[in-house]
Amino acid sequence: MKHRKCWSKSLGERGRRIRLYEKYPGGPIMRSVFVNGKEARKSLGHRDKEKAIRQGYELVHALLANENALDEQSLTLGLLMDLYLESPAHLTKKARTQHDEGRMLRRVVEFFGRTRNVDTLSESDVKRYTMARRRGEVARPDDENGRPVGDRTIGADLEMLVRALRWAVRERKTNGERLLKESPLVGVRLPSERNPKRPVMSHDVYLRLVDFADRVHPLLKLALVVAEGTGRRLSAWRNLFWDDVDFDAGTIRWRAANDKKGYEQVVPMSNAVKRALTAARRAQQTIGNTPVFPAPKNPAQPCGRHVLDGWLRKAYQLADLTPQPGGMWHSLRRKWATERKGYPVKDVAFAGGWRSERTVLSSYQQADAETVRQVVLHPTQRIVSR
Repeated sequence: MKHRKCWSKSLGERGRRIRLYEKYPGGPIMRSVFVNGKEARKSLGHRDKEKAIRQGYELVHALLANENALDEQSLTLGLLMDLYLESPAHLTKKARTQHDEGRMLRRVVEFFGRTRNVDTLSESDVKRYTMARRRGEVARPDDENGRPVGDRTIGADLEMLVRALRWAVRERKTNGERLLKESPLVGVRLPSERNPKRPVMSHDVYLRLVDFADRVHPLLKLALVVAEGTGRRLSAWRNLFWDDVDFDAGTIRWRAANDKKGYEQVVPMSNAVKRALTAARRAQQTIGNTPVFPAPKNPAQPCGRHVLDGWLRKAYQLADLTPQPGGMWHSLRRKWATERKGYPVKDVAFAGGWRSERTVLSSYQQADAETVRQVVLHPTQRIVSR
């Protein structure tokens, strides 16, 4: 029987050569880029040979443009992206953050074009990208399809570009000159949601969910109590291990590896959280380097976020409640922050794991009817003539 050969094609010239090939007959097409003797491989995510060749020629052109840009002391978007994604500023971040940054930056750069000179960017480009993204005309990297999105998502894409530009202003070449003298988007206003959805879970809803939690899964009640009692992000509390919990001292160690900002702390725990954790440890009969929330299929690993989301949705259904848009686990973090408005913001930020007091005030502590009523009816002082 005659075996089918893998398809392959080389483009470009020595020093700027690109090879396109099938990893196996009929499989997704890969591309291998050779620049100065170094190779970088990547799947194109499709099997269309004509499309692959077209993408290959575009990349060859971009490589040449980047080389010319260096000679001319200018910077293209493609080169900016490549340099930033290879920089310590990017590579020292968490894997998930690196993935998100790369995805957003590639989307913006592919829209404007890899060969576009950075210095030519302007406010008009920001508006053009915003309108196209709202209409769903901006495709995802390695895909021809796009979908309409809101201003918050669009703003995140463009903020990633601005972040790379700021990095280029700080970064210096081997001759001591900065990669970019000044960001062309300084002072340009990026799109943002005028009425962002930041729901706060009420205490009544929380108590009702707790009542139905045991009918969903034994770990759900513990998850609700810990999330409500600590105010921490889902990624932080679901990755707790028993050796993070000090019952004698009454504290929890929040590991930097599980924190969005890489912030490690040891913070007191409430009596309710301590009672719930004590009962859980007794039931699990585990200590040490084992997860507080073990995954159902692999108890040696922490429970996944999608599993916990599914449990919470089931509890909402059993309790005959409808979650608010964007009102899953993070609404408990807003609840925690809002219920502590009477304390100094600096202490609230520290206890809840925020690095910025501004973030607590702008995104988490929400106005509530009772506090507004107190503000209107009971001034804290009177201004009198002297």
